Amino acid sequence: MPRRSLHWTGAILGVALYSLVFIYAHRSWLMGASALHGQPELLLFLLPGMMMALLHVDSPLKSTLLMAFWGTLAGSVMLNSALLAHTNWVILLVWNLSAVFWAGSGALLVRLLRIVWR
Repeated sequence: MPRRSLHWTGAILGVALYSLVFIYAHRSWLMGASALHGQPELLLFLLPGMMMALLHVDSPLKSTLLMAFWGTLAGSVMLNSALLAHTNWVILLVWNLSAVFWAGSGALLVRLLRIVWR
């Protein structure tokens, strides 16, 4: 299989995984306060970032940020009625930036582990 097709396959898988995590985390965010009084479901965004860093070795952070952008758009389109009706735009923007931060942290964690164990 050519490298270019693997690149696109990895990107599509990353956007799909990020969108699924986005929908799950947003649904649990709308359910209400948890016992921890925080949002530990945002840590799930480490998984798509780690996956993108493993699939795209040459530019893990750039591909993770692009995946997060397209995954956020895809997740927002799938949740448009629930997303727009119950949230403030500023809160949603801050929540999305936090999700992008955790996805980027997952990519950087994989990169750090690769550097350490070489």
